[in-house]
Amino acid sequence: MRRQSPFAKYLIVESGVLLIVAVLVGGLAAVRLPAAHPGRSASQYLVAALVTLVAFGLCAVAHELAHVVTRGELAGAAAGPLVSLGLGGLLGVTTVVLTVTGAGGLSVSVTAYVGLANLALAAVTLLPGESSDGGRMLRAWIWRTTGDARRASRGATRAGHAIGYAFLLGGVVSLVGGAAVVGIWLALTGWFVAAQL
Repeated sequence: MRRQSPFAKYLIVESGVLLIVAVLVGGLAAVRLPAAHPGRSASQYLVAALVTLVAFGLCAVAHELAHVVTRGELAGAAAGPLVSLGLGGLLGVTTVVLTVTGAGGLSVSVTAYVGLANLALAAVTLLPGESSDGGRMLRAWIWRTTGDARRASRGATRAGHAIGYAFLLGGVVSLVGGAAVVGIWLALTGWFVAAQL
């Protein structure tokens, strides 16, 4: 059986992360926008949802470019999540300013959702996994601390398993408790983290 190349694994991981967050953003835009701003036309909700997804896509490109332009394993892995956290914070402040100044409507919600999506992207990519940003950061730190590459890989893998299964369990508990959206998101995230190890 042929083993996947590191680049193929990276593409799978990044695609999975973006899928998780895109589904989250799409669900928020499709469900929350009509609930928060009733009475608009279906085309307005559709345009707002598409703007949300395109804006998030551009932010995801910035996340990936941060990896490319930063040298060093630890710094390079941390660069993407830091960019996403910064964008999420900036958009959060923008949302508050728009709200305080009396701006309203779909534009404020779109800004808020894109900010939340960036925070979600940072959180998901920081979870330790074989090729995720968090896994690379943890592996680099253990390797730097112990000088043992194999020990670093084992430590990152074990941490990823533990967190992945904890998310899966949290998702099941949430589903049983009636929180379907949260449960599905937690279970999907847990499966993604555990499956890539």
